[in-house]
Amino acid sequence: MHRQNVIAGGFLLTASIVLVTVGYAKGWGPLGVLNVGIPRLVSGDKPLAASDKLAAVNTSPVAPELASGTWINSEALTLKGLRGRVVLIDFWTFGCYNCRNTLPSMKSWDTRYRDKGLTIIGVHTPELDTERNIENVRREVAALQIRYSVLTDNDYATWNAYKVEAWPTMFLLDKSGRVRWMHVGEGAYDEAEQTIQKLLAEDDQQSDNKSGKTEMTDKVVKTEDEWKKELPPEKFYVLRQAGTERAFTGEYWDNHESGIYHCAACGLALFSSKTKFDSGTGWPSFYAPISEANIIQNTDSTLGMARTEIRCRRCGSHLGHVFDDGPAPTGLRYCMNSAALQFEKEK
Repeated sequence: MHRQNVIAGGFLLTASIVLVTVGYAKGWGPLGVLNVGIPRLVSGDKPLAASDKLAAVNTSPVAPELASGTWINSEALTLKGLRGRVVLIDFWTFGCYNCRNTLPSMKSWDTRYRDKGLTIIGVHTPELDTERNIENVRREVAALQIRYSVLTDNDYATWNAYKVEAWPTMFLLDKSGRVRWMHVGEGAYDEAEQTIQKLLAEDDQQSDNKSGKTEMTDKVVKTEDEWKKELPPEKFYVLRQAGTERAFTGEYWDNHESGIYHCAACGLALFSSKTKFDSGTGWPSFYAPISEANIIQNTDSTLGMARTEIRCRRCGSHLGHVFDDGPAPTGLRYCMNSAALQFEKEK
């Protein structure tokens, strides 16, 4: 009997060692904590980005484009479309203990830096079969109160493009789309935030010049007199004087056709009919914009209370406000003025 116990104990010890070793090598779930801070993202013998160190522009590679997948909290985003913004890409999965530990920092950065030029994209690459189910991912994103964009990566296409080997792994891209910083595992939160601040402070034109790009911004700048001559009075009142049309009087509050809603001043695409819902308020309401890069959020205290104003990023025109009483998956209600929008019907 004693001999059998010794054999059984030896077998359990061997199995435990194998499990820990494999977990360390693969970066699986909680076992991934054993290799926190060890960068294992490589392209041949050359890392894609230096770990925990801000790389120079001329030595930084352009980030691979995001692969296709299901988007949660936003319409589909592209890195090309996000040029001019700093992008944080976080590879995670909801069942990973280490990934959950990074979420408070991610959500804090999203809240504090989104309207200053930061876009966070959580690339959800599953480890377990239950994490592949899109409805499970939607439920967890809502329960964890994640409001930044999440892209599902069930086929590991984006994971492989970035040559990731551990959960969580984050990358910081500058305004020209180059990978300037990365970190594997938990921690380095102060360093990450300092890097975000540095990349946000970098001059757009300087960054583009260093990367050999000559792209021009498409911002529309006009005097208020010019806007007044171009816009009908009701649109000028809303778009340029931050006015609000009366509820149930606008052209689009009850519009159910498929298409895209553009800024009525400059034509920038802002919202899709796919995210429009009937809020019962009498104003066109959406639970997400086409892209965070197309809008600006400002604090509005004109009525004696703090509200979040939404403006067009291209021309700075007032569109409406966003509230946190919207439907899933974002829980947000972008309450827009019909006078601020121009609808283009889907052909």
